[in-house]
Amino acid sequence: MGMLSADHASDTRSGNGAAGHSSVIGWGKAMIGVAAVMLIPDSADAQPASSAEDLPQVRVTAPKRQAKKRTVHRAPVRAAPVPFVAAPSNVQVNPIVGDGHGVTGYQAPAQAGISRLPTSLADTPQTVNVVTQQVLQEQRLLSMEDALRTVPGITFSAGEGGQQGDSPIVRGFAARGDMFRDGIRDPGWYTRDLFSADRVEVYKGPSGFAFGRGSTGGAINTVSKLPQATNFVDGTVSGVTSGGYRAEVDADGKQGNLSGRLAAMYQDIPTAGRDHIFAKRWGVAPSVKAEFSEDTRGIFSYVYQGEDSVPDYGHRYLPAPTYSQTTGALATPGYFGNGAATPPMPVPRHVWYGVVGGPLADRQLTDTHIATARFEHDFNDNLKISNGTRYVSVNRMARPTAPRGELQADNATAITPGYPVELMTMGRQHFETVTNNTLLINQTDLTGKFWTGGWEHTFAVGAEAARETRDQIRANYCVPGDLACRTSAFAPVDTSFGGPNTGFGLPNSTVSTNYAVYGFDQVKLNKYFELLGSIRYDNFRSKYTNFALAPGSEQLGRTDDMVSWRVGGVFHPTSKSSLYAAYGVSYNPAAEFQTLDARDNNAANPLLAPERNTTIEVGAKADVLNGKLTLSGAVFRIEKTNLRIPIDPIAGNLALVLGGLARVDGVEVSAAGKLTDQWGLFAGYSYLDSKIVNTTDLSQLGRQLPNTPPHNFSLWSTYDFTPQWTVGGGVTYAARTFVNPTNTSYVPEYWKLDLMTSYKVTRDSLLQLNVYNVTDELYYGQYYQGHAVPAAGRTAMLTYRYHFTPPPPVADYPVKAARYVSK
Repeated sequence: MGMLSADHASDTRSGNGAAGHSSVIGWGKAMIGVAAVMLIPDSADAQPASSAEDLPQVRVTAPKRQAKKRTVHRAPVRAAPVPFVAAPSNVQVNPIVGDGHGVTGYQAPAQAGISRLPTSLADTPQTVNVVTQQVLQEQRLLSMEDALRTVPGITFSAGEGGQQGDSPIVRGFAARGDMFRDGIRDPGWYTRDLFSADRVEVYKGPSGFAFGRGSTGGAINTVSKLPQATNFVDGTVSGVTSGGYRAEVDADGKQGNLSGRLAAMYQDIPTAGRDHIFAKRWGVAPSVKAEFSEDTRGIFSYVYQGEDSVPDYGHRYLPAPTYSQTTGALATPGYFGNGAATPPMPVPRHVWYGVVGGPLADRQLTDTHIATARFEHDFNDNLKISNGTRYVSVNRMARPTAPRGELQADNATAITPGYPVELMTMGRQHFETVTNNTLLINQTDLTGKFWTGGWEHTFAVGAEAARETRDQIRANYCVPGDLACRTSAFAPVDTSFGGPNTGFGLPNSTVSTNYAVYGFDQVKLNKYFELLGSIRYDNFRSKYTNFALAPGSEQLGRTDDMVSWRVGGVFHPTSKSSLYAAYGVSYNPAAEFQTLDARDNNAANPLLAPERNTTIEVGAKADVLNGKLTLSGAVFRIEKTNLRIPIDPIAGNLALVLGGLARVDGVEVSAAGKLTDQWGLFAGYSYLDSKIVNTTDLSQLGRQLPNTPPHNFSLWSTYDFTPQWTVGGGVTYAARTFVNPTNTSYVPEYWKLDLMTSYKVTRDSLLQLNVYNVTDELYYGQYYQGHAVPAAGRTAMLTYRYHFTPPPPVADYPVKAARYVSK
């Protein structure tokens, strides 16, 4: 429990032996003082052992004079009982909880931050990228999107239909529904700030058995900052050249069997190079851990995050060519007149088409609440049960402007090939959505080990019950065809006219339930070979109500029974390396994103069964350079074996059926750790060869999947020139990437350079300078087929970080006892 150990108490008693020259009564009173020390609250022991330079050495010595000799008969003084000390658990199935204060380095922790994945990451047969706390701090990564940009094979979709927030695409497949926090689903449309996160984990490869529906390309898990057995306060403040600032605090303390942690944040940062775009966020994340006994504990946490920002829908593409669905032949030549794919319009980076002021100004407001209660009990060293309950509420109002309907200067004629961009006009599609998401979920995991003969089984079984709701209303204001809603495409005029306010339409509502059970077993046959199998059953039901439809047709429903599974094997050529192969199956139901649509050409049609995905991955992991550097690599194939495709475009029947095939073949390699004691490296590369292999839509047949760059590279490296001074930098590369399934528009390739230097002003404080996008490269951070959003221009951020560790309480009782004896 962190109290003084018996050895510590013994050392304390012997350290006050100077009073031994006193009388018997003096010695007895000194012993009472020593025993009293043992009853001091254990906050002192929550600290790491102090070095000689941390605190001055304190010695207590009684004056060298003798008290008068006299004989006193007293009952022997009983020493205070030695406090019970909980032995550290040897259960390897316990996930490592967040400790942003103590974790250092680029290498991932040995254990995943998810209890249902009980094996070490080295023995997990899939690619797992971990963005550690040190990477977050050195690069000063503030949001989930910032962190995921350091991971190869991930891109980001731009806002569509009012959908903003985090929209990652992993290995070519949408993952906005595959976001988790501490292994529990994290729904809702919001930008996840990392002030309460210890690290970010990306699980690629076959993962449906662990995460349920979705997870086609992978799943993303945030490991929260939770209480630790230490006392500290970390404060961070940053200033940004774009005119913004950010402040954070992270404090942890322990008292008795209770420990607590508090993280908080506030920021107001404009986006460099983008007119009128800013992001204000604030948040607080308290958590408490109670050790009810040696084997039983409860962890209670709450995360609140608010946001007030301006949504950015970026720029339109030049008019793209079109191809026939029935023949695949070129139908219209596009802006270049030869069928070539088109990039975003070559307008200045700062151009923004939104509504600047007035009652309908572009704005995005979110309030996110995440409350979690988790209980854990260790039956013994090889068996543990945990139960977690979480309630999530995300309330979001978005009032964006989407650039649409580009025309010639007369606001009536379509763009012809080669028409000057400076003369083009653009329509403003201005609208508002209010979306409220809730999730109530309970998960139970039983994890442990057992042996059959000479085989060691690491297992996990569990159950999940969840209820999720989504309520939305929408108001349409400006439309591109209204002349009052049009402006120059190259030099738009700021406006406060958002369109006529006709009020909100009728709402729509979704209620979904999910009941799941799962089992996992990884069998260690000997020190070289391991085999594994896992299975999960989900019963996913959705009921959608659109009150704008006629009575009797306003409700839609869908129930899916899905069985996801994975099998694989791990071979250890050496104790520090592994080779693995795994095969898994996952599903994407029609109501995956909490909507249904009766239109037969819509992917959310309730008549459609789930899409089925298969993933095979073969890879290797190794710790080299005496364990300082972790290398990993994998080759994989992902197939969506029943892609939703139109029945017969030739006959004009565009209703969707499950009959197509989409495939991604890929290679990924990564390195994380230290090349020398001074030189750190965090790097990764992915190659993705995507293809729509089978479809009745010949305009898409053989094309690449959208948002799937063939090449993606990320590198970050630092070097400690002295113990105080560190210099670092990183580069990011992405190849030209198509934004639609017909491959008629794209975002260009780009290189981005970031630099960093830091200096330890004192032992407990650090000054750090980050410069992002040093070359001021124009590239697009988010994109989809409607528009592309330019990333920020060159930006510098100066950060001061201070760490405070309170000193252990001074043991004043022995001091008083010694003084008493001296008298």
